[in-house]
Amino acid sequence: MSPPVPPLHSPTRTWTKTADRPLRSLSKSLGIWVFAHFVGVPVPWRAVRQTDARALLAYEHERLVALAAAGEHVPKVHAFDGFSLTTGDIGETVDYQLHRMAEGERLPLMCAASADLAAFHARGQWHGGAQLRNTTWDGAHFARLDFEERLRPGMALETVQVYDVLQMLLSLARYLQPLGPGAVLAVLQAYENAGSGGPALRAFIARLLPRLQRVSRIAAWSKRLDTSRELMRLRTVLEGMAAFAAAPPAPQVR
Repeated sequence: MSPPVPPLHSPTRTWTKTADRPLRSLSKSLGIWVFAHFVGVPVPWRAVRQTDARALLAYEHERLVALAAAGEHVPKVHAFDGFSLTTGDIGETVDYQLHRMAEGERLPLMCAASADLAAFHARGQWHGGAQLRNTTWDGAHFARLDFEERLRPGMALETVQVYDVLQMLLSLARYLQPLGPGAVLAVLQAYENAGSGGPALRAFIARLLPRLQRVSRIAAWSKRLDTSRELMRLRTVLEGMAAFAAAPPAPQVR
């Protein structure tokens, strides 16, 4: 089943990001850094802690220009003066579209987005903010936005790409949980089948599962945590990850 066709994006609408916007707080930066290291992704502190808004904006501009030159679907840069970055519209985010869809209609779009991320990675690219609030779908192409995370060259490309998959998967947890672990497995298999990142993803999940399973067992000691929405979502993702790790690897795309 193909993903649904959303409303077309506006060719005239633009978006402007400026250097006077609030930056990530110290506490939020610390939370991201601790979580990343807990799941086995060695994100450098300097990549997480945002202190120079102009440098972030310049970095995002640089990435958008490079990705567009490589033929990737990203917002078109209309203007950049060092203080503000104006880009074109690339349509509604996948997260927003999933929110509006009926529960039983969501899986094809989630799998298609996962497969498209695999193809993006197979072309040697990485996102750094691969949550599906930063991915759009216009009925013909997926596109990506928000490229201010400075994860390269401080991290290996393969590691950043696996981190992308984890970001995508966790951003889907609220939509996957009602569908069960089989939906998680389908999303992971869609990634594996569409690119060359399957072996790295499998190795990462094999290391990650015991850590997350310990969290799940510890949380079970608290009735409030054990029945929380967040833990139910995590357990669904864990079961789907375990099924993926146990399934035979797919033939690799060359």
